Amino acid sequence: MVSITATISTPITFLEYSKSLTEQDPTRTFVENMIAESDVMRAIPILPAMYGKRAYMDIGALPAVGFRGLNEPGNQATGSFNLREEDTFFIDEYIFVDRAIIDRLGPEHKYRQEKLKSIALSQYFTQNIIKGDNSSNVRTPNGLQARCTTLNTNLLNNSAASGGAALSLANLDQLYWMVNKPTHWLAPRGLMPFFDNAARNNTLVNQTVAYAEDDFGRRIIKFKGLPILFGYEPDDSPDMLPFNEVAAGGGGAVTSSIYCVSFRDGGFYAIEQTPLTMMPEGPMVGQPFDSTHLKWDWGLAREHPRAIARLTSITAAAIVA
Repeated sequence: MVSITATISTPITFLEYSKSLTEQDPTRTFVENMIAESDVMRAIPILPAMYGKRAYMDIGALPAVGFRGLNEPGNQATGSFNLREEDTFFIDEYIFVDRAIIDRLGPEHKYRQEKLKSIALSQYFTQNIIKGDNSSNVRTPNGLQARCTTLNTNLLNNSAASGGAALSLANLDQLYWMVNKPTHWLAPRGLMPFFDNAARNNTLVNQTVAYAEDDFGRRIIKFKGLPILFGYEPDDSPDMLPFNEVAAGGGGAVTSSIYCVSFRDGGFYAIEQTPLTMMPEGPMVGQPFDSTHLKWDWGLAREHPRAIARLTSITAAAIVA
């Protein structure tokens, strides 16, 4: 019998994975470029999968507890768990660069193409964390939106009006308290200027919006002590959370959502069977191209039933109390 082992045995971040590779390994540079692009990718932990799946037990119900009287037996109640599985999904990407262009422009052109691929893949990963929907595309994992569907449990509407409304910090407070051990906010990039404005309005936020620096020395905004992640810098691809959702009260597709998440072992995390690997394949036989192959087998898992929550129906407008 062939034993198939998991690629990792403990939770790590993508940064920790990159540091485990030698400086000569081209995968290290590729992964470092990816995590430099996406703040979500820097934050989310990775756990191992086995045979393309990760099995876990989430909490079904806590056991009953209570006092007892004299000469009465002790309580014997037990809790319950739900056995669940999450799948991983294949990514195979190729970078074909015409060797005539390499001859003209030098190997630097190939490296630039590889960097563009790292940016695109990082943004694709980030988008799928939010919008991945296995019911509409069986090749992708379920992201946060597909998992946050139960009103007042992991789904909250910022407004019931047609077209939504400006973000209410009171609603954001409610979202925070719906999540077990929250670690981060995921917010639309288009809302970040309004958080800047709120941070200057002491009568509105009373110091609950603050600034800090991440591991890369970049400024980040925090609310209630948790970093606000917006995905990645503006590019020709869509934002992580564009204002193209229809509000709970109907109207045009002009609103977006904020998510409160618990990025941790036992919360919400990425899983992988095969780590992201970059393999230079060299000249293609019978073709004028130089080939590089990217391989990855990954997915997403929500282990704790209260690890994520979504606030919908938010417009791009000044934040209110």
